[in-house]
Amino acid sequence: MNRTERVQEVLRLEGLADAAKKRAAEHRAALDADARAELEREGTAPSWRLPDIGTVALAVSKEAPVVADIEALTAWCLARYPGEVETVHQIRASFQTALLGRVVCDGDVVVDPGTGEVVPGVAVRLGGMPQSLSIRPSRDARAVFAAAGAQLLDGLLLLAGEVPGHLDPGDVPDADR
Repeated sequence: MNRTERVQEVLRLEGLADAAKKRAAEHRAALDADARAELEREGTAPSWRLPDIGTVALAVSKEAPVVADIEALTAWCLARYPGEVETVHQIRASFQTALLGRVVCDGDVVVDPGTGEVVPGVAVRLGGMPQSLSIRPSRDARAVFAAAGAQLLDGLLLLAGEVPGHLDPGDVPDADR
């Protein structure tokens, strides 16, 4: 398989994955709507046991205190429980950005050019090191491969009559065999 064929295969498989993810999200949204409607109707969180498949349940939050205004809570705790409030020293983000833009790499250390001082806590990230591979298909290629993935996914969907009535773990071949 040459490079072009490999890129085409990546795009084909990613198109399939995107189509499958979209289709699953549509079905999940429909199930979620059904569950929420049942909760509204029945007043209790639904839990559906599906034989040989599993259980689907709608989680419902429980009443609990949450922090809505950290500054107000901190002020209240500082007045009532001063030993439980911490002071955290942190470099301002804007200064850190400016500092990293100003300092220079000198071998394996970082130096402040204004003072000549080695800056502790700052390291040299080597340049020229390979990072992640990026594949940016054209808009047309993305559309073609997404359509191919959707078509392939349509071909893989089980017909209602093909769904097994009972799943037995013994029917699944072992990877060791």
